[in-house]
Amino acid sequence: MTTNVQALDRPRVDVGWRAGRPVEDPNKMKLWGWVTAKPSEHLIHVRGGRVTKRSGQGATCFKWPWDSVAIVPTSLQEFKFRADQVTAEKVGVEVVGLAVYRISDPLLAFRVLNFSYPERAQEKLERTLSSMFVGATRRIVATLPIEDCLRKRKAALAEELLAEIAPVVGGSGSTDDITYQGWGVVIDTIEIQEVRVLSESVFAAMQTPFRAALDREAREARAMADQAIVERETSCKRETELAQLRVATELNDERAAAERRRLEGEARNARRQSELEAEHQRAALDEQLAAEQQQLAHRADLDRQRAELERSRTESAARNAVQATELAATEAEAASASFPARQAAQENLAELERLRAALAAELRRRAAEAARDEGLAQAEAALKQAQAGTVNAESEARLELARQLPALAEALGGNMGEIKVTQIGSDQNPFAQIAGALVALLDVARNG
Repeated sequence: MTTNVQALDRPRVDVGWRAGRPVEDPNKMKLWGWVTAKPSEHLIHVRGGRVTKRSGQGATCFKWPWDSVAIVPTSLQEFKFRADQVTAEKVGVEVVGLAVYRISDPLLAFRVLNFSYPERAQEKLERTLSSMFVGATRRIVATLPIEDCLRKRKAALAEELLAEIAPVVGGSGSTDDITYQGWGVVIDTIEIQEVRVLSESVFAAMQTPFRAALDREAREARAMADQAIVERETSCKRETELAQLRVATELNDERAAAERRRLEGEARNARRQSELEAEHQRAALDEQLAAEQQQLAHRADLDRQRAELERSRTESAARNAVQATELAATEAEAASASFPARQAAQENLAELERLRAALAAELRRRAAEAARDEGLAQAEAALKQAQAGTVNAESEARLELARQLPALAEALGGNMGEIKVTQIGSDQNPFAQIAGALVALLDVARNG
């Protein structure tokens, strides 16, 4: 008989004094410094032979060279075991099982196993548990018949293994208790995955009754199946004929119903068509009547508008005739009233033309005198030029006034009041005549 213990595959050290052993986490193997456990690990910090308060689940501590630190994993772990054994009937069998465990009491487990090297300690624990399971399995299988081993795996093997090994590895302890039992390990479950008979001839012999029974049951099942097939075919044929007859009857009924529905539909469609035509005719008559009423109303509005337009045109023509008559009378009166003023204005214009000719002669004379006196002092010439410009501007102003006098006289009519005329210069000034002429012209305009 052979024993095969399958532990978890872990990387191994190739060289050195730890060759062949599992590779450890360097963060857990520090000589000094901060050491931190994962949430699924329990950190145990020992100083002076006593566990400090820094210990705990997922805890962190600072390790000095004289301290000891162990990190115990508390998560679920599993391993497989395989054992060969003969049963009570001298039949060799191979049992393959799976065990799930966890460390429930780290303060107890770190005393039993050297968790200063966590990976090595866990591997050692798995190998130890596997060896215990293999031995217990062999012992239990040796007392069981082959039938119980094959059929009652849970009750005959798994439960017996759990009842035998769990009390050994379990237990509880404390940091101050030196009388403790167990390893602080809990076996959660054991599953027997496979029980295989090693001898093929024995296994074939064991299968012979079952195969014969299965063959008999198969033949009986085939015979019953053939009989059931025949009965079923007959029944199906009868049901098929009945179904065909029923389908034909239903089809005839459906055809009759469809024909009846078609006729009813045609009648409804005809009635609906006639109703629609009647509605269309009524709508057309209503639209025609509304259009005629609208035309009549529009024609009446047009006649009324024509009458109002003709009346307005007549009234406007009458008003225009009256206004034309009044305008003609007003124009006649204005023409008769403005005739003397126009005659006087024409005389004044003639006088203004004469004055303009005299003014031009005077200007030519002054220009000759200015050319003659050009050799005089620059100051006297500039003064005379300034005086000449002033006199010229005043003359132009008077001429412009004289040109506007007819329009002024026509606008003012006989309502002209007093007009003051200022004479600039002495009696020898040649513009004195212009001033006198303007006075005379204003008198004519006032009396006209």
